Amino acid sequence: MHEVVTAAAKFAVFIPIAVVAVAFFALGKKRRWELAVLLVLSAISTALLVKFATTLHQDPRPFVRDGVHPYFASSTDNGFPSDHVAFSAVLAFVMLRYSRWLGAGLLVLSLFIGAARVIAGVHHAQDIIGGFVLAAIGVGLALLVLRLGARAYASQKSHR
Repeated sequence: MHEVVTAAAKFAVFIPIAVVAVAFFALGKKRRWELAVLLVLSAISTALLVKFATTLHQDPRPFVRDGVHPYFASSTDNGFPSDHVAFSAVLAFVMLRYSRWLGAGLLVLSLFIGAARVIAGVHHAQDIIGGFVLAAIGVGLALLVLRLGARAYASQKSHR
């Protein structure tokens, strides 16, 4: 059981990467470009939100604060929010725009990764929820930026 949880907690984050890579190459050229831009903007906005949240809220990891014995070695830094969940959730939320089934499956996988990290004793539930929520906000901000950019471009183009 420990091995399965450890593998999920440490390495399942590579599954969304593989799924997004396959989906990327399955798209047409224009949609690939859109996906790439959305991924980059989402990753940047979420990374900034995660960095900001880390400074606002401290949550020592369970093995630091609660005396829990972790399944594997992990850093002793602030556990809030979970980077693994934030990263996998960004990929999942972005994929929702291209395939509801793939996106929903990746959202479930993100929660599974989070659960494995809690069971492994390297995160608390609030760290998982925080990573998930920050990813949703980060992708939402990226979509807003893209919409505003498209509107500005259309407006500029119509005034020529």
